Amino acid sequence: MGIEKESATKATPCSQCGKPAIWQAGGHPLCVDCLHKFQVARTLDFRIAAIGMNYAAEELDYMAPFGGPSPRIQVPEIPKGPMILNNIKVDNSVVGAINTGSVASIDVHISQLKNAGGEEVSGALARLTEAIANDRELQDAERRRLLDQVEFVSEQAVNGADVRRPGMIAAALDALDTTAKATTSLVVIWASVQPVLKHFFGI
Repeated sequence: MGIEKESATKATPCSQCGKPAIWQAGGHPLCVDCLHKFQVARTLDFRIAAIGMNYAAEELDYMAPFGGPSPRIQVPEIPKGPMILNNIKVDNSVVGAINTGSVASIDVHISQLKNAGGEEVSGALARLTEAIANDRELQDAERRRLLDQVEFVSEQAVNGADVRRPGMIAAALDALDTTAKATTSLVVIWASVQPVLKHFFGI
């Protein structure tokens, strides 16, 4: 779906909220706020696909450790906007050091799990995300990498069992396990979260 500058008169209303539109997406006029939401939704879809493909490439390299490494897709940042979270508490002082797109995506998945009756797994993901996001011991790059892994796990949790990727889920949990056990401040929280996630995924 393409995005183009609104060519109609300034009085053209946004098709979603009625505010003055300045852009079009697939022929639908959008205001600045609704355009941002549309771009975030498109980027979230691409991010989830890219993260999954990168995990698949890592799994392939592990199974066939010869030749050069498989190419990776650069995971794009989410278009910036106010971060509104319903399930996760993030200290304002660390917002600039985290990937807000990953955290927002995890928050959406947690809400979906809650609505489906998955209180235990949604609570575990919320506690883990908060611990990683607010951890002062982690380097920024490592924090973002861990949040990307949690994002992938949360996305797999809302998928039906028939479309999940067990090998990639196990690899993500192993990566989280390795880092958490080497990080003093994450050891306790991970000890309570890991069994919940393993039970949920049947690992």
